[in-house]
Amino acid sequence: MTQHKNSMVYIPTTKEVKRRSGKSNGILNAIEEFIEKLYWTYYIHLPFYLMASFDSFCLHVFFLTIFSLSFFGIIKYCFL
Repeated sequence: MTQHKNSMVYIPTTKEVKRRSGKSNGILNAIEEFIEKLYWTYYIHLPFYLMASFDSFCLHVFFLTIFSLSFFGIIKYCFL
């Protein structure tokens, strides 16, 4: 009986590599973690489990507006 070799190769993400090696940027890493948790909490989970459709729509519009204005501000700051 022959054994088949597994073709799936696990490649760790950049976040996992930094966490394992201890090469994190301190405050920048903490800010990134906070934003990611905020995103998952308010933009993904709440609209589907706790909110009515209009509330969900308002929350989506709010986050998209904040993201768009932030992106515009970063681009304007970098190029002007």
